[in-house]
Amino acid sequence: MTPTLGVVVLSPDGEWDTAVRGLLAQTVPPVSITVVTWVAGRPPADARVRVAHCLPAAAAAVCRREALRTPADLVACLGGHDEALPGWVEAVVTACGAAGGPGRAGVVRYGAVRIRPDGVVAGVLIPGPGPNGREGSGRAGRAGVRSGGAGPPAPWDALLSGAGLPGDGPGAAGGPVAGGSAGAGDGAPCAVRRDLLTAPAAQPAGCVAVPRLLVRQAPHGGAPAAPSAGSTAPGRRPDRPALVSVIVPVRDGAATLPAQLRALAEQTYTGAVEVLVVDNGSADGTRDVAGRARAWLPGLRIVDAGGRPGEAYARNTGVAAARGDFVAFCDADDVAAPGWLAGLVAAAGGADLVGGALDVGLLSPAYADEQPVPLTEQGDFLPFARGANCAAWRDVLVTVGGWDESYRGGGEDMDLSWRAQLCGCRLAYAPDALMHYRLREGLAALARQKWNYGLSGARLYARYRHAGFARRRPSVAAANWLLLLVRLPDLVRSRRLRRRWVRYAARLAGFLAGSVRQGVLYP
Repeated sequence: MTPTLGVVVLSPDGEWDTAVRGLLAQTVPPVSITVVTWVAGRPPADARVRVAHCLPAAAAAVCRREALRTPADLVACLGGHDEALPGWVEAVVTACGAAGGPGRAGVVRYGAVRIRPDGVVAGVLIPGPGPNGREGSGRAGRAGVRSGGAGPPAPWDALLSGAGLPGDGPGAAGGPVAGGSAGAGDGAPCAVRRDLLTAPAAQPAGCVAVPRLLVRQAPHGGAPAAPSAGSTAPGRRPDRPALVSVIVPVRDGAATLPAQLRALAEQTYTGAVEVLVVDNGSADGTRDVAGRARAWLPGLRIVDAGGRPGEAYARNTGVAAARGDFVAFCDADDVAAPGWLAGLVAAAGGADLVGGALDVGLLSPAYADEQPVPLTEQGDFLPFARGANCAAWRDVLVTVGGWDESYRGGGEDMDLSWRAQLCGCRLAYAPDALMHYRLREGLAALARQKWNYGLSGARLYARYRHAGFARRRPSVAAANWLLLLVRLPDLVRSRRLRRRWVRYAARLAGFLAGSVRQGVLYP
């Protein structure tokens, strides 16, 4: 028999519309929804929602009391600004049932994406099988994964406290839950078996982790709400966007930008389009170049993103300024094929994100051996759309928090694609959306790029390892380093071999440095 789920919403500021809206939109609805708040005077807008008022000091006890009143097998607690993403209830109760039903699974933990007050992603938390199932470890892993500290307590901490479960995770000594932390120790939200709220289990109850991002966590009164819950469900996309916004982030790209803007002016797509050149602090006349392009792109807009460097920051700034419901991204040093935008739009009707094809033959013909692997042939973890050629519906970008601005020099496109897919979004490949791709020419620029890719690889592993992103075996890594040593003479044999050696060496070195920074082993 499938377990049932009741929900307690802890709302210190009296705002709970976001949480309740997401719960009522679930395909499998919770059997009960109770709001606990210490702000008086606001009745529920829906008859299916109860409101219980209390003093702040009594929050944990009242959460426990209301959890005991639900007829459900499991009880989960959300914050008033948290949003349960589509499929949350179904995933939680299915995980409980797969672990042996209510008689065995005492706690079900699941992942969350955290949103900053400006709507940009702040972090990702995917629970692991052990008591340290957090994003990374050390400073990077602990930063911002809990909503406790100086602010209101995390809502699930209040529920666990009311159940008498230790705050550092029920896997601690004396706790009634076995098999890993229940979530209070690493910040992971969770659902608790209701009978554990009345008496300790005679035997340790099981703990299961769902390695998906099922909740969107926003700060109290801060981040803009996501679009209506369920907007990423299949079959809800229009056949064609009302307006496509093309975002071109650029920093000191005066030499290459004109060719890209001419290519965008020659697109075969016949729908409404706007082009935004997002200047990320250029000092070489890029803005003047973009301004002159209005001769063939009359609607072109120049957006200032000089606040801080970074492609992710520039792209997010462009999204904030864009008016379209579908947003495409390309780089200033590449050249879009005439059918690029039409290809992306053609694939968008059945998807949430779209990735196009890259080809180096036109702009970097000497480096055919460095041709990027197509999306459908990527072998690491989940597929991803490259930032140089991708698109997404605007509501998806808002829901998942856009581009993570903490990534610098690479990895932000993998993070966005993986984060969106773990939130339940669909990624499609558009082979007809061709982008002519330019590779780094100089060895110094190439080494810096590959070093940054290595740093990002370790960071991605720290974030997504509990979702299934596997690292290479140490023996394989050792063999790679040995091969570099054997091929050391390549540095003087030819330009092509020297370039290949630098590419691999810089990336492997980045893996090691990133491992140290993230507190993980990603060789």
